[in-house]
Formats: sequence, C-alpha cells, structure tokens
Amino acid sequence: MKRVTSEDISHVRIVEVAHDSNGSLGLSIAGGVGSTLGDTPVVITNLYANGPAALTEKLKIGDQILAVNEMSTKGLTHTEVVNMLKDTSAPVILTVTHGEDRKVNVNGRSPSRPPSETASFTDEAIEELLESHQLDDQIVRLIVLERGAEGLGFSIVGGRGSPHGDLPIYVKTVFATGAAEADGQLKRGDRIHTVNGVSLDGVTHEEAVSILKNAQGKVTLTITS
Repeated sequence: MKRVTSEDISHVRIVEVAHDSNGSLGLSIAGGVGSTLGDTPVVITNLYANGPAALTEKLKIGDQILAVNEMSTKGLTHTEVVNMLKDTSAPVILTVTHGEDRKVNVNGRSPSRPPSETASFTDEAIEELLESHQLDDQIVRLIVLERGAEGLGFSIVGGRGSPHGDLPIYVKTVFATGAAEADGQLKRGDRIHTVNGVSLDGVTHEEAVSILKNAQGKVTLTITS
C-alpha cells in the first residue's frame, strides 16, 4: 500500500462518509493522472447540499483527497479514484488536507440524506501520517525563477470559479524553453501556493495569471508536488 504524504501534518483530517440510499457520497472531484486538468492531485470540487459529505461539516471544496480507505490516490487516474469512492460495501474513509473555507454549493439537486460520522484519529493512523510526512523531502519547496524574455515558461490551470469548480492553482504545462525549463525543478501538476509571498488561495484563474505576469525579475514560488 502506498504511504500517504501531506504538505502539512496539522492540516490532515480523516473523515468517514457513509453512502446515502442511492449509493452517493454527495461530492464531486476533479484531477488525477491523465485528467483534463493534467496530472494533478485529486480535489473536491463540489459538496451537494444535505449530502453525506456536506453533513459531516469536515470537508470543504478545494480539499485534496490524499487517500481513500487508506489507499493513496497519488498516481491514480480520475476514474480509478471515482471507482474507489463508489464502493458501497462500507463507509468511505477519506484522508484529506488543506481545504479552504468556502460555502457549500446549494444547487437543490440532491435530496436530504442522513448525516455521517467523522472517524477519530487512532494512534496508528497518526503514527503512519507522521512517519510518511518525515520521509517526504519535497513536501514544500521554494523555487526562484529569473524572468526572461519568454516569461516564466509555464502555464497554469485552476482557480476559483474555473470550469472545473473552485480549485487550487496548478502547473499545467512547462514549456520547452523558458525559465522553468532551464531551472528544472517545476513540474506539471505542482501546486503553486504563493508568488513572491502573495497567496494564491482563493484567487480566480485570471487573478493568478495577473499575479504571475506582474512578478518581475527574480520570482519566488512556494510549491508542493
């Protein structure tokens, strides 16, 4: 079984969600290897009103799903993660991290569903998370790029209100020429947290593009892979 890693152990939450009578958890996801977003982490893009996931009050739009039933989602396709979530043989235990405080999308399409319970942290679970956190030497990285004539040399995807929902900002493409390619550290699917100390949490795609374009000279990025 792949180990779960997190960018910040204090943000890791373990949440148990029971399927409703229709076999639904009441949430939507985006991301995964080969998804339309690129090879990006799996994140929650919608929580349906009165659905099992929303009623836990422990999950938020933008949360990254690190594991489903203790199986890491890293390296899995979107379809593989969806199939794991659809397994109704038992309640689903989600390991999530770094959610942003956003309101549940009330769209009226989901019927009222029974509340679910939050799983408690066991000593073993905390131990494993701490151990895996210590083993991951690239949890948070600082990358300094020197803007050249061709810019920073990468494109991004995501942002609040994007076509795929409210998402963090991810690297979509590292161009064959440019500062990012020359530096060699930034990869497709990396999440960008800050640009020269300016947080990208909760910004729109256009705002993130503007922040990156206005960053001149040496540009410092805080990222997680």
